[in-house]
Amino acid sequence: MIQTPLHGPQHGSAARRAVRRTAQVAGLLLLLLACIQAVASDWAYRVRPGDTLWDLAEAHLRPGISWQRLQAHNGIGDPYRLPPGSILRIPAAWLREQPAPATVKALRGQATVVHADGRSEPAAEGARLGPGARLRTAPDASLSLEFADGSRLRLHGDAELVLDRLVRFGRSGMVDTRLRLQRGRVSNEVRPVRGAGGFVIQTPQATSSVRGTEFRVDAGGALTRTEVLEGGVQVGAQRGSTLARRGFGVAVDADPSTPLRPVRLLPAPDAASLRAAGDRLPPRLAWAPVEGAAGYRVQVSASPGFDTLLADATVETAEAVLPPLPDGGYHASVRAIDAQGLEGFDAVAAFQVVATPEPPYAMAPAPDGTVRDARPAFAWSRPQGAASYRFELAADPAFADVLARADALDATAYTPPEPLQPGRYHWRVGSRDAAGKAGPWGDAMAFELRPLAEAGRIDSAAADDGAVTFRWRAGPPGQRYRFQLSRRADFGRLHVDQVVEGSQITLPRLRPGTWYLRAQAIAEDGYAGPMPAPQSVQVPCRPCAALFGGGALLILLAL
Repeated sequence: MIQTPLHGPQHGSAARRAVRRTAQVAGLLLLLLACIQAVASDWAYRVRPGDTLWDLAEAHLRPGISWQRLQAHNGIGDPYRLPPGSILRIPAAWLREQPAPATVKALRGQATVVHADGRSEPAAEGARLGPGARLRTAPDASLSLEFADGSRLRLHGDAELVLDRLVRFGRSGMVDTRLRLQRGRVSNEVRPVRGAGGFVIQTPQATSSVRGTEFRVDAGGALTRTEVLEGGVQVGAQRGSTLARRGFGVAVDADPSTPLRPVRLLPAPDAASLRAAGDRLPPRLAWAPVEGAAGYRVQVSASPGFDTLLADATVETAEAVLPPLPDGGYHASVRAIDAQGLEGFDAVAAFQVVATPEPPYAMAPAPDGTVRDARPAFAWSRPQGAASYRFELAADPAFADVLARADALDATAYTPPEPLQPGRYHWRVGSRDAAGKAGPWGDAMAFELRPLAEAGRIDSAAADDGAVTFRWRAGPPGQRYRFQLSRRADFGRLHVDQVVEGSQITLPRLRPGTWYLRAQAIAEDGYAGPMPAPQSVQVPCRPCAALFGGGALLILLAL
């Protein structure tokens, strides 16, 4: 916009009036803020029938604060007449202060508490911690504290928290909670603060002050990060302060020249995309990626309030492998982390783990292997806790068309009762425990059944020079045969043991008598089929053949 300069006394007078009006407005705003602060520092007590100023003073005021001061503060003319239902304002600074211990509501893992008097002991659920107590959690531990007004704090693993001030103001219900987070992370749900109370978390770099909100503070490393999920948090440092409202976070470092600037938090991952695979150990989580995320924080708890954590980890991609969990119901939360390390809103989902007894490890046939036997031999491992096994064989990966099923196998092996046709198959196996409870199916395995072409009947032809050629049915390209010839039916002593590329072999003159022969199919990949039943051939003596007019070999199939 182009501004035209103002000249002359008239314009100067207008400018001065504008300045005065601005100053008046600013003064009024300051006065209004002071009034609001003054009102906020008072506790509003509603008078009940029978109340007197001296009784109220004795019950609520500090020693040395007289009931006359309370009378003057409220402009009461007749101290003997307090109308029931009227409001009596009591300055918070006059209220009697009482210790308001915090209570350990939930604990997982190991945590230590050092009391104000120097006593050190393991933290325990139900323990009451007074001002000056120092809490330290192990890396895999977590605990929840509840304060006098019902506010809650969850202390994460590898953290140290000092309870500096835990005060209740008489019977007013107002509390003042001041904490020091030396390291680690906390998540907070603070009840709305009435009157002069407050909830303050101080870290080495910053102070976060609230009057009722849900927020997180991370004092890890050289940064303090405050993330506001509900309400507002006043974040202060040496360089000044700023108000972070819902959906914003502030990262504070030790450099006083870095401005305090709230940054919008990343949205929650799509809750509908958050999926858990709880039928495997370890369980897995997956979700849709969040634009702008540099990583994700994944947390798992047995309670919907996430009072303690069974898993708390950061991952770079939109999937996570969880630690092994017992069978049961769980709750998972996932939030995106931006480049500054500020963590956004949570996507939460419940899931079930049904992973025991664990499924066996499939051993044979090999995954995506080729099987030649029409009755394949399936084999698997024996996992811990398995008493029997269930087996399925199907023609499709969804197991909609189950061809063979067994539900209570004692052995770690199975052979189909009927031969299978050539084709592609899928099989899976699961365990049952001693009580009969079925665990999840193991990963489905696929294989291709391509039986070998057997040699079948072996024919022969004799040449004039006495050589004999044996022929059999040809297999597919690349298939070979191992041909064996022996005088003995048990092939204990071999006369010929040779692998041939084609479907025939020529041998020199054979001596008269009975010979036993067989041809074993060998696949292109080296797999050798079963050795077939032997066949026999009768080789006559040539003089006898000439004498009797015979010239052919007698090939007899041995059954």
